[in-house]
Amino acid sequence: MSNNDTPEDLSAMKENDPIGYSVKVAEMTEKKEQLQAVQAEQQRLAQQQQSDRAAQLEQFVQEEAQKLTVSLPEFSDKAKGEQVRNDIRSYGKKVGFTDEELSQVYDSRHVLVLHKAAQYDKLMAGKAGVKKKVAKAPKTVKSGAKVKQNVTDIQKKQMKRLQQTGDARDAAAIFENFI
Repeated sequence: MSNNDTPEDLSAMKENDPIGYSVKVAEMTEKKEQLQAVQAEQQRLAQQQQSDRAAQLEQFVQEEAQKLTVSLPEFSDKAKGEQVRNDIRSYGKKVGFTDEELSQVYDSRHVLVLHKAAQYDKLMAGKAGVKKKVAKAPKTVKSGAKVKQNVTDIQKKQMKRLQQTGDARDAAAIFENFI
């Protein structure tokens, strides 16, 4: 008989061939039991694989947390850690990550990249203020460059030198300034 026995075929077999019917029903029952055993084994294997994956993920997360502690000590610091995590989270949201995506960041390299990018943006935002301050700073003179002094300061120095030395050259220097 074929595997596709319909209920009409079975009821006809029950009337015409009671022994064949019994054999067929026993075979069908055995196949159902085998199918249930196979399905139960598949389900057990799927659960085992899922628990193995969860254990591997947990181990990976622990290893990455350890790496992060070494490369970014502030992250695991009790005082500074929460602020660092908030900075990373807010920067991630600012550039378009969702909360769900950020909650699935397990790799320490990703956290480091987000942290460095957040720090860079803070630095660049702070530089704008520095440029404004520098623009208002007084001009500086390069070393070795001659600075123009006020004429009266020069005259005072020459007069003082003339009084100390009484030399004709010092007197001539004063007259040169008048001309």
